[in-house]
Amino acid sequence: MLTALAGALSLLGLAAGVAVPAAPAAAATRPASSVGTSAAGQAAGPMVAAGGLEEIRSYQVTMVLERDASMMVQEQITYDFDDNQRHGIERTIPVEFATDSTHVREYPISDIQVSSPSGAPSDLKVSKGPVTTLRIGNPDRTVTGVQTYVIRYRVEGVINNFADHQELYWNAIGDEWSVTIATASATVEGPAEVQRVACFQGTQGSTQQCQSTTRPDGTALFGATDLPPGSGMTVVAAFPSGTFPNAAPIVRERQTLARAFSLTPVTGAASLVILGLLGGSAVWAVARRGRDEQYLGLTPGLEPGTGQQVGTGRVPWLRRPPVAVQFTPPEGLRPGQLGTLIDERANVIDVTATIIDLAVRGFLRIEEVEETGWRRGGDWRLVMIWPAPVEELRDYEMTLLKAIFDERQDVLLSELRQHFRSDLQRVQSLLYQDVTRNGWFRGNPSTVRARWQIYGFLLTAAGAGLTWLLAQTWQTRYGLVGLAVVVCGLVLLGLSSRMPARTPKGTAMLAQAKGFRTYLETAEANQIKFEEGEDIFSRYLPFAIVFGVAERWAKVFADLAASGVQVVTPNWYVGPMWGAGWNYLAFGQAMDSFAATTSGSIAAATPSASGSSGFGGGGFSGGGGGGGGGGSW
Repeated sequence: MLTALAGALSLLGLAAGVAVPAAPAAAATRPASSVGTSAAGQAAGPMVAAGGLEEIRSYQVTMVLERDASMMVQEQITYDFDDNQRHGIERTIPVEFATDSTHVREYPISDIQVSSPSGAPSDLKVSKGPVTTLRIGNPDRTVTGVQTYVIRYRVEGVINNFADHQELYWNAIGDEWSVTIATASATVEGPAEVQRVACFQGTQGSTQQCQSTTRPDGTALFGATDLPPGSGMTVVAAFPSGTFPNAAPIVRERQTLARAFSLTPVTGAASLVILGLLGGSAVWAVARRGRDEQYLGLTPGLEPGTGQQVGTGRVPWLRRPPVAVQFTPPEGLRPGQLGTLIDERANVIDVTATIIDLAVRGFLRIEEVEETGWRRGGDWRLVMIWPAPVEELRDYEMTLLKAIFDERQDVLLSELRQHFRSDLQRVQSLLYQDVTRNGWFRGNPSTVRARWQIYGFLLTAAGAGLTWLLAQTWQTRYGLVGLAVVVCGLVLLGLSSRMPARTPKGTAMLAQAKGFRTYLETAEANQIKFEEGEDIFSRYLPFAIVFGVAERWAKVFADLAASGVQVVTPNWYVGPMWGAGWNYLAFGQAMDSFAATTSGSIAAATPSASGSSGFGGGGFSGGGGGGGGGGSW
């Protein structure tokens, strides 16, 4: 009854031309306002829907229109926190409204000021976007009881033009407040008298009317009582045509993917220029820095003699000179070095071939482990021997041996699984250093490749950021320009693998290696020449593994043995199947199996457990100019 009486008094005030804010009588029994500091500086939380005891006692809005169609707004909000410990209030003000599928109307807000006549903390944090959010209060202090907040700001482009009048259609009090508003009132003043007024209250889309009138001085008055959460008050005020000479809605075209990436003469030309400059630079870098060098005037595979002066030049991209067949591996070249020289990468198979080469050279023995049951050949034991001079070992070979045995006399290949990955990477790193130190590359292939990959990644990331910026900014249609930068970055990433380049010495060694590969790929049993007692099969086997022709190489010697030629049986490999006699074909298959298993074991990563969870959701509400809402936090 008291609330109804207050509403009636408010109506009488409007009719008399005086705004009378109505507050429910029950507010008199509420506790006095207080301001305190939270224990341990309570962190700010999100806006929350208030309980039944929180409410806005009075919400008074004053709107003063200028001839330039801007409007100064003052909102005086008397908020009753009751006994709840809150930091302050949060006010949301929509500033963008979709008018259709391609256009957005804007109401720019500026000159925001906040104060509190009741002494509540009025610290202000502004978050901008389609909705401007004002968080008022101090995260380290709390308030209770009744507090008053005054918010002032300027809004542009609020006037609508019609044939017979100009109009303000404004959500003076938005419908997104989370608490009840006991009394709402609004005034509208302008350069001319308000001719007509209207007022609507309730949820969005409601046509329920609220109180509206004009005073003799032409000021419009509006009022409503007992607005429940989710209800607002929208005011309409008509002015004579010409009151706001240059009034026009601020409308912009909505940014869409089609618009952001539209192809126009300007965007097309700019994209082509970017592609030409950056993409051309990437290709030029490969042409200048990523091409092998060679000795000029010498047969491929040969190096200049002592004191001989020869020129050098870059190897043609599309045509390399043919190489002659070489019946022995390049002098002093190890299988791991050869594999790295061939494709500029220290692959796992290069390390595997090095293990077999170390066995052939007498540093270890490989024993095939016979498993019980029908399955055989599932594992191998590596046994340390070390009979050969240690000084023959390269750094990467010594590191590999120490990593395999780790002060053990023998080890099962399966025991290396999931524990050898870091050792493998160290061996590969030393292998890269070895081929660089030998003068075969202008720079460490791994380092050169990684550096250009970083360049490509940075250019791609910059292009992605530029694309996002251009696509998000509504004034531009230059998304294609950003995509052109992304494409150039991806091109550079793709070309990074071609950046390691061989020196003339490395190119000559490469020609010898390719000549030897041709021999292993084409040699027949009747073409094999070797001295009696020489184990040429074992000596060349690690190279055949690098080239992927181990089974073929074994078949050549199987044919050789079948023809009655006495060949040396390898003593560095022991297998249960050899009880009935040595079989090269079976051994070739065993070597392929060993190589595959070894590569898988030493490259296996340590398993890890992981889990993930996600939460999502969202919603949207809005409409009309102004409006919004808020609550306590």
